[in-house]
Amino acid sequence: MRAIYLMARREYLSYVATWGFWLSLLAMPFIMAVFIGISIMAENAQPTRYYAVLDETGIGFAALIDEELNEGAKEEAIAALRGVAEASGRSDAIPAIEAAINAEPGLEGFPEAVSALGVPVDISAAQFRSNYVRVDPPAGTIDGLRPYLLGEQTLRIDGEKHPLFAAVRFQPGGEYGITAEYWSTNRTSGGLRTSARDALRNHVRSNALADAGISETVLGRIYAMSPGITENSPERGRESSEVNLADRLPFIVGIAFSIGLWMMIFSVTNMLLTAMIEEKGNKILETLLATARYHEILIGKLLGLAAVSATFMLVWGGIGSGGLAGLQALAVAADLPAGDILSAVFDPGLLIPAIGYFAVGYLMYGTVYLAIGSLCDTLQEAQSLMSPMILVMMVPFVIIMATLENPDSLFLQYASWVPIWTPFLMMARLQTDPALIEMIATSVGMLLTAAAIISLASYVFRQGSMGRANASSIKRLLKFGKIRNA
Repeated sequence: MRAIYLMARREYLSYVATWGFWLSLLAMPFIMAVFIGISIMAENAQPTRYYAVLDETGIGFAALIDEELNEGAKEEAIAALRGVAEASGRSDAIPAIEAAINAEPGLEGFPEAVSALGVPVDISAAQFRSNYVRVDPPAGTIDGLRPYLLGEQTLRIDGEKHPLFAAVRFQPGGEYGITAEYWSTNRTSGGLRTSARDALRNHVRSNALADAGISETVLGRIYAMSPGITENSPERGRESSEVNLADRLPFIVGIAFSIGLWMMIFSVTNMLLTAMIEEKGNKILETLLATARYHEILIGKLLGLAAVSATFMLVWGGIGSGGLAGLQALAVAADLPAGDILSAVFDPGLLIPAIGYFAVGYLMYGTVYLAIGSLCDTLQEAQSLMSPMILVMMVPFVIIMATLENPDSLFLQYASWVPIWTPFLMMARLQTDPALIEMIATSVGMLLTAAAIISLASYVFRQGSMGRANASSIKRLLKFGKIRNA
């Protein structure tokens, strides 16, 4: 036991007792925050795009496109506030939010909508305003606008030069009496094109309804009808049956735990492999074998890296707990179900299985990676043997990503019965309340498979660490059917 302890201690300190380990450990939350911030800034930093409308019909499609863009901004604002209302259990405020925004042109009613929400939010109307700005066409034909669209000439706006992003041309003709053309060198941004199409479509439909004797007043009332629906849970009493963020959070946390488990096992097992190859190449493994038995080295390395993983979890968990404590105060001020949210995150029904699945998955894949490391003298040799393992580990990650919105899908249920994927996929299914017999059966299959894999990998590790097997011998084994030359 002392040899195992010393081996685990050596392995643990070889990582933890370095500045690089702590810098990378503490930098990870900062890097994630930077990535999130960059994505938000990229979304909010869209350039202003100037467009022109050539209306040869005299109907006034320029104003109709402006209305469509304003309606799109209103819909985005309503959707954002509706999401906050549903998450905070304030679905009853949604009709008032919609009425406040729709009562005013543009987004002038946004402050009243926020007041109707009754929850402090860090959202402003500027986030939803369209970045498309209409300008007077510098030429009366598409041929005249072509140099501006190609960037050969620029617009002069407020003393500054700006390119013409797009031009929309409406002219008489076609099946419905009007045709539309959209001109732009941009092939990816379709917001303006969609608004122009909707403006034409709504105009044609309004005329058709008017010809059928339906007035615009009646049509407006019909379009204004927007009945809502509340989502309720039969597990609660009628007075508090509405589903809120606290009800959805366990599913989100389960998926997050599953992905985190995969990432942790993948990163730690790669650390095991790299360390093993380095020790073998530097003859350190031979020195260790002179002072300890092979199984003591194997168990010590696994325990040492497991302790490194525990350090990761404790530090990140501490940072996360501190963040949750701050969010709890904000949640209380915002009338959010803070207690329910925290109980969902720290639910023993999630934490205990997560620890168990991590232990089994880590032992399965960790021993395999150690065995691979014992067979190889260089990373180049390990790469040829690692490729199948990486593919095997990638499959559950792909399945989780494909079933994010459907954690109770039959495909996920069947895939969770594959023992080598059970640690990852059952975590994603825990909040769907799988049958107890299914959890027991998959766990038993996982444990039996883990025992077989650990036993086989331990044997390979012993042979590889003692120099009785290497990557070349594996390659020769795969060619056992080849007839030798005389």
